[in-house]
Amino acid sequence: MRRTLAAALALGLLAASWNARAAVSYPAPAAPESVDAKGGVALDTESIPELALYREGTNEIQVMSGALFSLGSGAGRYTFDEAPTILSWGWMLTTPKGKGIFRGNVEVLVDLYASGIFAGPMSGNVVVGPNVFVRYNFVQPNWRIVPYVEGGLGFVFTDSYTVSGQSMVGQAIEFTPQAGAGFRYMLSKHWSINAEALFHHMSNADMAPRNIGVNEVGGLVGFSYLLGSD
Repeated sequence: MRRTLAAALALGLLAASWNARAAVSYPAPAAPESVDAKGGVALDTESIPELALYREGTNEIQVMSGALFSLGSGAGRYTFDEAPTILSWGWMLTTPKGKGIFRGNVEVLVDLYASGIFAGPMSGNVVVGPNVFVRYNFVQPNWRIVPYVEGGLGFVFTDSYTVSGQSMVGQAIEFTPQAGAGFRYMLSKHWSINAEALFHHMSNADMAPRNIGVNEVGGLVGFSYLLGSD
């Protein structure tokens, strides 16, 4: 009799346990954020390790070097060729958004421009000063290549104004509006190699009697390190 009661009790406990387990509901797997026309998952920027640090609030350090060559000659113009090195600190102002090739984000960079003048017998020796750039990065979720366009303004000190017989540079402090376009290739989540073409203007807004100005175009190469973690 005791054995029968014990067996019945064990069967009852086993049945209760099974019913309790069956009553538990588990959450369904999360659905992907979106699906493209072909049925594939449309990844966002933060899903790609190489592009995760382009979101709002992240920073970067950039170093670029190259050469700029003056445009035009005659009518008071002379050769004015530079070899600049530019150290920049960048802030991502927005997180990449939009669709198609215009998907991207806005970044502002503050840089120190330091250059030696390597060609032009009447050019002086140095050009150095700060700049502020606004850059638009074309950030695609499945690309390691990130094209960009940018424009900036700054001022520089140059000793070129001390050279007599020229009308291009009239004072020690000159203004430098600039524009450029380039791209970076993401080597890893943090590191990229960069290349860009740059238009560089230098003049003093008629604050001095000599102000023909300097127009230069050239190329820069370098690297960036994106700070932060994903």
